[in-house]
Amino acid sequence: MAIKAAAPALIVAALALVGDYSTLSRQAGTREVREASAPVSGLSNLGSVIAKVTEGWLELDSIYAKTVATLVNADTFDEGKYLKNIELLKAVRQLENDLNGANVPTAFNTEHLALRRAVAKVRTRMVAIHGLYQQFSITPDVFQSELSGEGLRDLADHTTLRLGHLA
Repeated sequence: MAIKAAAPALIVAALALVGDYSTLSRQAGTREVREASAPVSGLSNLGSVIAKVTEGWLELDSIYAKTVATLVNADTFDEGKYLKNIELLKAVRQLENDLNGANVPTAFNTEHLALRRAVAKVRTRMVAIHGLYQQFSITPDVFQSELSGEGLRDLADHTTLRLGHLA
C-alpha cells in the first residue's frame, strides 16, 4: 500500500472505530433486559476490525522507520513531502486525542490500547521525519574561535572522560 494512501485511510478507519464505540454504547443503553443475553451484532466482529486496523498502523510504522533511515542520509529536500508530513502529523495528533477520549467498551480495552500504542509509534516516526526535514532549512550558527579543530577534539575527549568518571 502506498504511503500517500495508507496514512489517510488508516486515520479514517481509526476514527470510524471511535464512532463504532459510541454507537455500541448507545445501543447498550437502550437494549431491553430480555435482549441483554443475546450477542450484540457487530460486537464480536469489532475486535477483529480493531486488530486489522492496528496491524495497518504497525505496517505504516515500519514504512516510516525506513523513511527515517533514508532521510538521515538524504542530501535533497522535497518540500511537497515535508508539507504532506506536517498535514498528516496534525491529523495523527488529533486522532490520538480522539482515541484517548473515546468511550471504549470494556471488552475491547486491550485491543484499543494496542491501537493507541501503534498510532503513537507512527506519530513518533513522523515527528522524527519532521525534525529531519527541518534540518534542511536551518543553517547552523557559526562561532569564531581561536581553538584549532584538534584542540576542540581534545577538549571534547577530556569532557567525555570526566563525565565518565562522574557517572
